[in-house]
Amino acid sequence: MATKPNVLFLFADQMHAFAMGCMGNEDISTPNLDRLAASGTVFENCYTSNPVCTPYRACLLTGRYSCQTGMIGINNLPVPPGETCLADLVNKAGYRSSYVGKWHLGDSGNISVPKEYRCGFTDFIGFQCVNDFYRDIWFFDEKENRRDFHKHRTVAMTDLALERLAEVKDDPFCMLVSYSNPHYPVQPDKEYAEMYWEKELTLRPNFQEIENPFDPEKRYVPRSEDPEHTRRGDDTLSYIKMYYAMVTQLDHEIGRILDYLEEAGLMDSTMIVFTSDHGDMQGSHGLGNKHVHYEESTRVPLIVKVPGTSGHRVSTPVDTTDFVPGILDYLNVPPSPMAEGKSFLELASGGTAPHREAIFVENGTNYYMIRKGPYKMVIDQKTYAPQHLYDLEQDPYEMQDLVDRQDLADVQTGLVREIIDWHRDVMSRVNPWRWIPEDAVSWRTKKAEGGVSREEYASVEFVSNWCLQQRQAKL
Repeated sequence: MATKPNVLFLFADQMHAFAMGCMGNEDISTPNLDRLAASGTVFENCYTSNPVCTPYRACLLTGRYSCQTGMIGINNLPVPPGETCLADLVNKAGYRSSYVGKWHLGDSGNISVPKEYRCGFTDFIGFQCVNDFYRDIWFFDEKENRRDFHKHRTVAMTDLALERLAEVKDDPFCMLVSYSNPHYPVQPDKEYAEMYWEKELTLRPNFQEIENPFDPEKRYVPRSEDPEHTRRGDDTLSYIKMYYAMVTQLDHEIGRILDYLEEAGLMDSTMIVFTSDHGDMQGSHGLGNKHVHYEESTRVPLIVKVPGTSGHRVSTPVDTTDFVPGILDYLNVPPSPMAEGKSFLELASGGTAPHREAIFVENGTNYYMIRKGPYKMVIDQKTYAPQHLYDLEQDPYEMQDLVDRQDLADVQTGLVREIIDWHRDVMSRVNPWRWIPEDAVSWRTKKAEGGVSREEYASVEFVSNWCLQQRQAKL
């Protein structure tokens, strides 16, 4: 049995912070996440650094902001050369780095992930990105061999996670398990769907009905080809019910993993983290999907179980860039020379010491956001013009925009200045090989037109040389 500490990092896809019983939602059934929360620490104000799948994953694995890497919102790009990733650091310290599930860095589709795109993970089984839970359920291992399953994708992913845990449990490990739930197209197994069909839900006060919540353009196959039980309603309430069913099914699978850790005697040596890449608007403010600055999009669940701590709750805001420092701190691995965040280990261990005064969120080339104290400030990236200001203590559903209000002029000016100072500071440590929007579009076009072979596309060296050529051509 391993004597060093381990980390098991579990994360959902498109799960907002409010979809758990331990966060006060009485409509949803999450007994295993609630059980994890009771035996660990709930971070009530965790924010994604970028509320989109691919850029979030780059932030997660590097501990850096999207503006520094160029992974700002355009999907299907690899992490650029020059980044030091989590797996690189734990590998060097003698840990087994393991990854299971959805990857979504470097490409899209139900395809394998080349070694060059795995950010250093030595144990790997997963797929790039496909949004379907019943069809074509396959995963690719380290040698890109395909393994097929004939069961719900969530169940298959847990089977693989348990298989991999059994393989690495006698060595010190750092394992990440990336689930696809509850990302659209919301296809729960029937037993979970039935839990919510007739259930009355309490909608958020900022809810508004939206058109076509089951957007066919976001689906792997037409909705008409889904199993019958996912077609009983077309309104947003039906979408939320199936979303909750997807969360409950995920909760059940996480329970299987927690049971295994207890049976294997790993609970006393393993830090368990549960979070998500971003949220889902579900009709709040009349919007669907993610991307935007609202709480339902940017605020995500975070439960951290550190052996010896239980029943702790933290209101201090944290964000995605804190994960690499926190994981390395727990594993007693030297800190990343590049990560921007701060370890949350002291808070997760029952402490109450100050963390960071403010956290920051960005998306594409659209907005920068700061959360500091009770306030959330959003500004335009290009002009730094104020766009939104909310007092989340007085207005948790963001129904009263306070931007440009005279009595808060000093607050607004101070928050805008902090965002500008933050951005200038982090850009002083920018990756010289970062993706810039024009290069990213050109690169994807070049690949789509067949101008890049698979071998070249999987070569980090080729990507860096290509980026250099683009920059030199513009000088």
